This record gives sequence, C-alpha cells and structure tokens, in this order.
Amino acid sequence: MITFSSDPYVAENQMRAIIWHLVAFAYIDADFDVSEKDFIRGYIKKLVEQRATDAGNSGPVSPDIIARWTEHFHEVLDEIDHQIQGYFQESTAHGESTEQFVLSRLKLGCFELLERFDDKGQEAIFAAVETLMHADGVVHENEQSFYDELLALIHLHEEVALDELELVSEGEVIIGESHKPAVAMNNHPFLSQQEWDFARDRATFAEQAKKDLERVDEVMKKLEVQRAAGAGKLGPLKNFTELPKGAKFLDGHVWAVGPHPETHYELLVLGDLHGCYSNLKAALLQVDFFAKAQAHADDPNKNPPIYLVFLGDYIDRGRFSLSGTLRTALQLYLRMPEHVFLLRGNHEYYVELGGKVLAPVRPCEAMDSIAAVAENEVFATYMRLFEALPNMLAFGDLFFVHGGIPRADTFAEHYTGLSSLNVDDLRFQMMWSDPSEVDVVPLDLQKASARFPFGRRQFQQFMTRIGSRVMIRGHEKIDEGMRMVYQDEAAKLITLFSAGGADNDDLPAKSNYREVQPMAMTIRHHAGVSTLTPFEIDYKRFNDPQHNAFFRQNVVSS
Repeated sequence: MITFSSDPYVAENQMRAIIWHLVAFAYIDADFDVSEKDFIRGYIKKLVEQRATDAGNSGPVSPDIIARWTEHFHEVLDEIDHQIQGYFQESTAHGESTEQFVLSRLKLGCFELLERFDDKGQEAIFAAVETLMHADGVVHENEQSFYDELLALIHLHEEVALDELELVSEGEVIIGESHKPAVAMNNHPFLSQQEWDFARDRATFAEQAKKDLERVDEVMKKLEVQRAAGAGKLGPLKNFTELPKGAKFLDGHVWAVGPHPETHYELLVLGDLHGCYSNLKAALLQVDFFAKAQAHADDPNKNPPIYLVFLGDYIDRGRFSLSGTLRTALQLYLRMPEHVFLLRGNHEYYVELGGKVLAPVRPCEAMDSIAAVAENEVFATYMRLFEALPNMLAFGDLFFVHGGIPRADTFAEHYTGLSSLNVDDLRFQMMWSDPSEVDVVPLDLQKASARFPFGRRQFQQFMTRIGSRVMIRGHEKIDEGMRMVYQDEAAKLITLFSAGGADNDDLPAKSNYREVQPMAMTIRHHAGVSTLTPFEIDYKRFNDPQHNAFFRQNVVSS
C-alpha cells in the first residue's frame, strides 16, 4: 500500500493519480464492468484508511472524516469514469478505430499523471495497478502490454532544445475579463436569408442544393484568385516576424497578415461551431459585426477594419451544419472576402473511395443528414471545397489554426521556413493535434494516434521557429469554452470552443456538447498590442422561432 504525503495537496494528487490509473486499466478492454468498479471502490476505501493512518500522527482520524474522504474519492472515480466515457464520443481519423483512439488517450492520461511524481511515487502507482491486474487471478495480455508500454514511456527522456531559438520579443498580449455582451439586434437580413433547411425529398433537395453548390464554386474560385496573388510570398521568410507591415496575402493554405502599426484592428474569433447555427448568429450580433463592417466600408479612415476568423469544424454534431453554419460562413466570405478567414477543421475532411465520397471522420452527422436525398456529386463538391480551405492564419504574432502543431519528427523532417507550412503532412497533423500538460510527449506516444498530443516545450519550439507568440486553436471540447492552456512568456496557447449550450436546441438532447459553455473571442490590436477578450455566446435567444427561421420549420428533437 502507498505511503501518502503529509502535504494534503500532494496526497490528494496521489489519490487522484491512483484512481485514474485503476480506471484506465479497467477500460483497456473497452468495458468497465460493475465488478471492476466495485473492486476500485473497495480499493479506494482501503487507500483512504491508509491515508488516515499516515495523517494520524497527532491522533486517530475520526470515522466520520474517513467516510467523507471515501465519499469524496468515490465522486472522483465517477468524474474520471465520465471523462473517459467522453473519449468514446470523440471524432477519429480515417483508419483509426474509436478503441484505438481511447487507448491512446488512456495512455496519455497515465503518462501525464506519472510525470508529476518522483520515482518512488511512480513505483507506488504501478504497485496499485498491479494489484488491480491480479485481482481476478489472471493478468490479461492487453493489460500487460499497456503496463509495459507505460513503464517504457516514463523511462524515456526526450529533450527539446530551445537555446538556439530567438523568442519573439516585440509586442504585448493582454487577456481581458470574460463577459457576456448584449446583442445589438435580434436579427439581420443577411442572416435571415440563409435560414432555410433542406427538404427531405430528392427532387426538392436537388433544386435547393444547386444554390449551395453554386456558392461553394464561387468560394473556391475566389480562393484561387487570392492564392494566385499571394503565391510564393512566404518563400523568402524564415518566420512571421519578417512579415512586412501592411502585408496581407494567402500563399497556398496559409493566410499571412502584417498589421500596420498605426491601424486599429478588431477580430472576432469563433472556435468549433459544429452545426450550432444559433451560436454563430448570436456571436455576430453580440459584437455588432455587420454594423462595424459597414462602417469601415463607408469610411475606412475613421472606422477600424473588423475581421472574422473561423477556426474550423463548421459541421457535424449539431442540427444545422451544411444548411446553417457552413452555408452562412461561406456567404460571409463571399460578401467580405478580404475580412473573413475560413480555416479548415478536421471534420472538413471527405475522401473518395471506389467512386463514392465518404466521411472518414466519425460521427459524420452532416453527411448522414442528407445521405438519403443527396447525389454523390453533392458530397464531391463539398470534398473539393474542404481541400481548398486554408489551414492557418498568422496575424502579426498571433497564430490561428484548428488543432495545434505538427508531430515532432514530421516538423523536423519538413520544416525549413514558412513555406513548409504548406507541406501536406504538416497541414494534416495541425488539424488533429492537442496540447498535453507535460513538457515533452515521447514520439512513440505521438505516433499512437492521428489525434496526437504535444508538450509545452515542443509547442515553444514550434512557435519560436515560426515567429509567433500566441496560438489560438479549437478542436478540443472544453466545458468552460475557453482555456488558457500554456501561459508562458515565450508562447501562449488558448483553446476556444464555440459549440455547445446546456439547453441549446441546435444540439441533440443527449449530446455531450451540452456540457459546454460556448465562448467566442474579440481581439483588439494596435501598435503591437493585442487585447484578447473572451465572451459568452447568447445562443438561447436564437433558439426562438421569432429570431431564427430554422425553428419555424418544425425541427424535431432527437
């Protein structure tokens, strides 16, 4: 049995780490059954009694306190169980099963927790795991394999050299207080014109789809024009600090904007929307986007430009994917192509196999919702659009991308300068990766899943190489909607998630996205200073049929 620290904070972490490992090992066969849960609950009670003994140097700990501690850690067990169950609902890449993804997440969680402890603490956790493995008298092969792989990982000591890298020194980033701005108006004709859903019969759908497919073609043609104008401009640049002031271009799949120091800028940033059209509408009207855009168009000398940045994942999960969030985002871009940045998410990924277009990222609610009425060419057109979407935006020292950084070995192999960001492997991996709390994630652990983790120092290396200070990304369901993941002076990382809402009728009743408080962000930039202000999205107002025509079309809950 483990000897607990006399420091209550450390002892709490020891307990949580042991419980996580026990639950993770119980899930290795993808089935955490009642007998395993009962065993862990009983083991927790023994651990609590041991902790009480360790803490009782000044006298015995009362049974009431032991009972409260036991109840508390049984709640921790349920929290961890709920977290792991959520992994089974996450999207996976082509060729990767849900079980493979979950296994990689379990391994990452174990690794992150083990890294918090010294050798003695790690040995105690492994001893607890061995007790569980032997509980039924048989050590299963997959449990032993997982155990051996985890043991090997914590003995790896991979380093990331930062000494030779020059940190971004100019400029300043200020994080403002979160707030909930009131909407400037309850509707806008630009938005209401987009609010119509697809019919469920083939003939009517075919006529309706023509409008959307024509819109898609227009978007791709406009992107081609912008790419032609910006082709090769990244080539001579080693990093974004060399970007000329006032520059703005799309080179391949990379947008680059060099803010002019005398100009005031405002940006509205939206994370994953996942078919939550009410969230998109609310965010636009909460910042009075259309009025500000019109004011700048009417008198650019007196009114600062306002930009709209989409971090990708317009589709799936929610009810209004192709007909709502994506349609509106595309129309916004066509109306203001120099002010709207459409970035690609991992859900914007269709492939063609044997002449049929498929959605390898599962679940794929957007495709499924019209599969009964749509011809293959409809999905083929969306597939071409997704391939054409840019992957990232650099705005001064701010860097926007859907997922994160590329894998360590891929980055080392391909990166020679900013133009390398257009390499297919780098672009793909940057749609899928997630940050980890450890400094360095071993390459073997990164290779375990297409949705791989990266560490703090790996992130710092990437950001200093490209010359950026702050990364703003989406991709990861976080219940608070906005999270400061890394807050280091050298490089900051922020995750932004704009889908969700506890009572949001854009989502199916049982969606785990209802656990999320959806957030958006405004950025005000002037003279090298960027002020980032998150805000709560007032989605519920736009579940009202008076303010959202989608809800006047007898949407049926699922």
